[in-house]
Amino acid sequence: MTKLTSSSITNQSRMKSWISLPVIVLFFVVFFFISSLRIKIIYTTTTITTTTSTTPSAGDEQVLLENKEAEPLVKHVTKPYPKPNSYPFTIVTASSANHLCSLENFLYSLYDLRSQFKPNEFPRIVVYNIGMNRTQLPILDQFVETGLVDDLVTFDYFKYPRFWDVAINAGEYAWKTGIVHEASERYAENGILVWLDAGNIVTPEFIKSIPTVIRKGGGFWSPRSSKAMKDWTHPGMYEYFNADPKAYARNGNCNGAAIGFDVSNKNVMKQLIEPWYQCGLDKNCIAPPGSSRENHRQDQAALTFLAYRAGFSCTKSPNYYKLQTHRDHSCRSELMALDLQEKLNHPSSIDYPKWYGSNTLQLYHHPEWRYPEDKVPEQLKRILNPPSADQLVA
Repeated sequence: MTKLTSSSITNQSRMKSWISLPVIVLFFVVFFFISSLRIKIIYTTTTITTTTSTTPSAGDEQVLLENKEAEPLVKHVTKPYPKPNSYPFTIVTASSANHLCSLENFLYSLYDLRSQFKPNEFPRIVVYNIGMNRTQLPILDQFVETGLVDDLVTFDYFKYPRFWDVAINAGEYAWKTGIVHEASERYAENGILVWLDAGNIVTPEFIKSIPTVIRKGGGFWSPRSSKAMKDWTHPGMYEYFNADPKAYARNGNCNGAAIGFDVSNKNVMKQLIEPWYQCGLDKNCIAPPGSSRENHRQDQAALTFLAYRAGFSCTKSPNYYKLQTHRDHSCRSELMALDLQEKLNHPSSIDYPKWYGSNTLQLYHHPEWRYPEDKVPEQLKRILNPPSADQLVA
């Protein structure tokens, strides 16, 4: 047998290394190509193509069909707590189809706190449906049946300007002014009304203290948001209110994700809630020509202006009040963790393919998708199916 020298062994090792390097590179190239192709296929089959036609196309209905065929299991883990005779205050939030995951996670964070309070010490939880698709409606019903939500309200867009539709430019966030206005009348007996975005996370300390904070603040509360009014308020809004921008430029912005009102306070109703709502009704006020998310914050800008004009201010961070905002990025993983712990009710948002903002756009063109097939409002049916010429003659 030929005896291998150390130099020959070294040469063979080098040769193997040089041969293996292209193989490794080729492997990663093929892997990247397959992954990209798979992502493209998934994207094109789950994203609805924007169209101005009112006739549903195969692409438009793809996500709804996927959701409908899923038929997730029904499993209720949580149970409703006894209803109190009265509530200390009311928390109101809202969600559209592409934020259902955030809403669900927010509701579980609230439910987890209930055991630390007596029934009459915990707030009423109200959810406004501002644009779910019909396959998601059973999930909303489940929230009520399992005690995550006290009141579920479907927002009636027919009562408000067309530009409020959340499917187009997020409705310029004007619907928030309408929801707060509605809720201030519907839940007036509680006095304290708190708006919280569905991406927030609250603590027991927040629940216990916020009514007192609002009352001591003269009937209004909102933590500080980023930057100053000069950064997020379009000049057109100042023109609408006939106000001098320089007088408000340095004021810190209030936070549209967390707002509290004492609706029993007449000054708060007159100086904040009512003019905020009136501003929301007029696009020239809440979203002046030339404004965008680059230079304006719609509902937040209007609220901030009205608050400072009325003598209020927003100076402390959300953390000061034991509140966290914009915590919705990890909602799906947190819900999956609850599911592994057998703490998640079903049907759940994680049972269905994700609904994207581009999908929500189609609810503008197909508003009937917001209702169960057998419960589409008559006025909407008439709009979608106008009578023919023969029917009009008859």
